[in-house]
Amino acid sequence: MRSTGESSARPLRLVVAAHAVSTYGSFLNMVALGLFALEITGSAVSTGIFMAVRLGAGVLTGPVAGMLVGRYPRARLMIGGDLLAAGALVLLVVAPSAARPTVLFALAVVIGGSQTLWMVALRSGLPELVGPDGLARANANLVAARSVAMLLGFGSAGILVTLFGYHAAFLLDAASFALSALLLSAVRVWRVVSSRAAGGSHRGSGLRRLLPSVAPVVLAMIAVRSLDAFGSASHNVGLPVYANLAWPEAPAAFAALFTTPWAVGGLAAGRWCARRAAGASRPGSPRVFGVATCAMSLLFVLAFAGPPIWLVVVLALAAGMADGYAEISYTTRLQTVGSSRLPQLVGLASAAQNAGFGIGMIVSAFALERLSPLPVVALAHGLAFAAAGAFLVSHARSSAHRPHRQLTKEVEVAP
Repeated sequence: MRSTGESSARPLRLVVAAHAVSTYGSFLNMVALGLFALEITGSAVSTGIFMAVRLGAGVLTGPVAGMLVGRYPRARLMIGGDLLAAGALVLLVVAPSAARPTVLFALAVVIGGSQTLWMVALRSGLPELVGPDGLARANANLVAARSVAMLLGFGSAGILVTLFGYHAAFLLDAASFALSALLLSAVRVWRVVSSRAAGGSHRGSGLRRLLPSVAPVVLAMIAVRSLDAFGSASHNVGLPVYANLAWPEAPAAFAALFTTPWAVGGLAAGRWCARRAAGASRPGSPRVFGVATCAMSLLFVLAFAGPPIWLVVVLALAAGMADGYAEISYTTRLQTVGSSRLPQLVGLASAAQNAGFGIGMIVSAFALERLSPLPVVALAHGLAFAAAGAFLVSHARSSAHRPHRQLTKEVEVAP
């Protein structure tokens, strides 16, 4: 086991670094491209359509990505996604003004699709890279890296656009994807999970064959995570409105005091889980996932209830920690499913989560036209809280009534 850990240490460090750099680019363009779309189209509706196209591309790419990852080397797919995104950003910079709206919407498809492909390849390939005993720690390190990237991406986007303009922000964004591709080019250990090696043909391996082979608890976790994404969309959409209501003289400062501790909380959860999981042999607890999801939803609702700013910071920090812990538990449990179905399952989970977030953004945007942020966030996160609570009750009952020896009727690798 030690030799496996040593042999995977350098590739894992490269993958974590590539994830951090690529995620930085994603958070940077999330802000910069949204502002740019509003400037060149002059329409909030067009900007909303741009975001919808980006999310829609991610939803549609999920199942396709699952099939591609099962047939081609993961690192090459991830490198291809990074280079495609970098090239599209450069094209947006050099395109003539009249062509930029068209290029912008094509870029939305490229960014949404490539990011989904990247994450499906990463999550489905991690068990092969680190082994079952290293999954929790590896996922914790990835969450910590994402949190740092979120801090830097959100923090630098406004500064770059303000001081140097959109072109500089887009070129730096393209450079981040190119650097991610360079780091991944040094990862040579991921092989193709072919259908023969996995023990069966991919022909006809759609949802009808995938779903019965996966434990109900895993499918339930995917459903809860999708509703969690729906709830998360509400506070992402509602934060600018809430910031303007809470601090009309400095809404950007209020938003920064909300998002910064949120990201720091995710970083703290990732680092703490990485240390705690160093010797873990049973990662990905469904109970921990359910509790963390409930806590995160409740904390976000409280943060929108109008508390003093110091309490908003504390609540956002705690919500970020709960969010990080929920993601680590969720991803690690998903990755215990057998390698023959893992790419397809991760693709399905990614599509479901993107769909939940996209629908949540649309519903929340319309709801905010008539309601204040608190009831919108409370209703959306209340749905996620209820789903996670029902999941906890159902899981507790099934665990109590089912003999331990019959816990796995699924096709999975024992942790």
